[in-house]
Amino acid sequence: MGHSAVIIGAGIGGLSTARSLKRHGWSVTVLEQAAALPTSGTMLGMWPAAMKALDDIGVDALRRTDGWAHIATGAGTRLWTPAGRQLVTAPGGADLNLVSRPALLAALARDIDVSFATQVVDPGQLDDAELVVGADGTFSRTRQRMFGDRFRARPLGAVAWRGTVEGAVAEYGETWAPEALFGITPAGPHATNWYACIRADQTFNGPHLPHIVNHFGSWHRGVRELIDMIEEGAILHHGLFEAPKLPSYITGKTVLVGDAAHAMAPFLGRGACEAIVDGATLGRSVAQASSIEAGLAVFDKERRARTQRLVLASRLMGRFAMMDAGSGIRNAAVGTVGRLVKPRPRRDSTLPRH
Repeated sequence: MGHSAVIIGAGIGGLSTARSLKRHGWSVTVLEQAAALPTSGTMLGMWPAAMKALDDIGVDALRRTDGWAHIATGAGTRLWTPAGRQLVTAPGGADLNLVSRPALLAALARDIDVSFATQVVDPGQLDDAELVVGADGTFSRTRQRMFGDRFRARPLGAVAWRGTVEGAVAEYGETWAPEALFGITPAGPHATNWYACIRADQTFNGPHLPHIVNHFGSWHRGVRELIDMIEEGAILHHGLFEAPKLPSYITGKTVLVGDAAHAMAPFLGRGACEAIVDGATLGRSVAQASSIEAGLAVFDKERRARTQRLVLASRLMGRFAMMDAGSGIRNAAVGTVGRLVKPRPRRDSTLPRH
């Protein structure tokens, strides 16, 4: 007789888990409070571990569909000051796999039955299930029921705007300033991702483009040119939160994945990737173990310490990028390191190629 699971949430973590469990012979029920999958969202960079996890859960063939991009970073990624002084250039030329959030969710949801418009107010209603997966996001009710109110997501004292614009730009990178940053990344051959962040205790009311212009409109030309490409209706705005360090990702037969377990700041670009790896790892762990409980223990051991380190690293990266006191010393140090590690031309670079 096969096993069955109930998954709360049809986001990246929930759908990745559903695919993984289903491939290992489980019957899966996915409950999602939204009426449908989202149709808008920015491009997400897929790290190698996430690409492997996508292959493991059967999404490899779907990467040739619209919404996916495979590009090279070309001349590299640069780091600037708001005045336009270049601090460092990271080497380019590496492959970069990108996918829009809607395309990723659609691929993950293929052949998965999702019960939309179904809100789980009290996860305790699911106690009769063989396995309950809390994939209900940053403000997870499942996490709160497992560990109490003191483990609610905590604000990081920062807000972000982000979006995608039509058209490519000449240079990609980040601009760091005291208590603010602006980033520009590729989103395929004919589109560009952007994101902006400032230190603030609460979000802003729309329209949002005037806020962006107010905070970043005096920065160097690359930022100003990108801002000129932004359309108000395509701006996403939200506060930044992270999950507290949990003593475990499991309680009994309930397990947390994705942002419910380890919501993190976006400064390392790892949140979506780690949610995918969670799903692939959970399915494999419970399938290979002698019991569900043993499989959950394996999952917790394999994923908790690693993802909690990333939560910390993401927070520290944001603080480093937007530091106030000491930013001048930081810029000087970053610039020095950049000059020291700058690749030297090969001695035979002028020789003809055969």
